[in-house]
Amino acid sequence: MFRSILAAALVLSASAVQALSIEPLPVPTDGEQFWGLGTTGIYCVKAPCPWRGVFRIHPDGTRDRPLSGHDLTAPPPLRADDADRARIEDAFARSGCVVAEGHFDGETLVVLRIAGECRHWFPERPAE
Repeated sequence: MFRSILAAALVLSASAVQALSIEPLPVPTDGEQFWGLGTTGIYCVKAPCPWRGVFRIHPDGTRDRPLSGHDLTAPPPLRADDADRARIEDAFARSGCVVAEGHFDGETLVVLRIAGECRHWFPERPAE
């Protein structure tokens, strides 16, 4: 009986691992990039510190340091539809983070779409 219980547990745990497998990241449209907007996951002892900011996300899921070394209390100038703009502004206001697909036109971030929440893309803090 113990062996049958153990065998059932192994089968269930193997299917749980398959169910939790990480999905591949989406691919951005040609000429576009993914950008993290909001909380950076960087925690410092003293200011200046980029607690909130804008950072590029590479196709392999790694991310660059924020564009600014200072905490940004508001997003950069945006060209986005109303719903995407509201989500980005809310992320900055509530210490959240969203991933946007787009590009910079000068200092303005042109947002094509919101691709998701950073916590789904980055389950853990970045390595420093």
